[in-house]
Amino acid sequence: MEIVAIIYLICGIMVFVSIGILVLFVAGKDILIAFQRKFTRKGCDVYVANQTRIISHYFMTPKEGIFRVNKLPYITNPEKTMNLTEMEQKRVSEFILKRQERITKRIKETETKIKELRELHKKSKDEKQKYFIASQIESFISTKKSFEDILRLKQENYFKDKKPAFFYIENDPIPKDFHEYYSTLDAKMVDNLVSRAISQPPSEKQQQDFKKMLLYVAAAVIAGGIAAILAFQNNGVLNTLCQHLGASC
Repeated sequence: MEIVAIIYLICGIMVFVSIGILVLFVAGKDILIAFQRKFTRKGCDVYVANQTRIISHYFMTPKEGIFRVNKLPYITNPEKTMNLTEMEQKRVSEFILKRQERITKRIKETETKIKELRELHKKSKDEKQKYFIASQIESFISTKKSFEDILRLKQENYFKDKKPAFFYIENDPIPKDFHEYYSTLDAKMVDNLVSRAISQPPSEKQQQDFKKMLLYVAAAVIAGGIAAILAFQNNGVLNTLCQHLGASC
């Protein structure tokens, strides 16, 4: 049985090494980040989106409130920029000014919409329509308050699996708040999509994917059975060869 044991040992090692190489090739970075998340207490998930909408994921620990990705600074708190160079501070100030202008514009647009709806509410004589307009006014007032809160500089971070997460746009050192880009039109579109997804039954594509997955599982089970049968047959052939050769197997 020594030759058979050696053959099985070599095959097992080859299979194990092949699987290890495949796993590292497919998910090496994800495995590394998983270990970092597990053993680094003060680490943060950092997401950076470039101009082509490709998002890069990093797990980093800020040094004095600054992440550095490809030698570019990304700050955790716009109010604390003392540890930056003079050029970096100037760059951060420019992006803060642009952000304030953008949000101020959104606040003015919301105020204009509220004023228009209030005029329409006064002119309307239909009670149902007035109730609907009033609800729209309250929605815009809430949106305005959200924008006013975003306008105040602060540390904009989310949480992913109990770890802080920061989102940036490439070359922009200011952390992003999703609600800053969430317009009233976006809200209606998302609400409609969610309602439609809840009310509709599973799509045909999902059902086909599920059937394919069952077929793959069945094929894997059958392949495993065939491999076991072939292994037993090969074992018998090896024992016969050993007996003819007079070797101890």
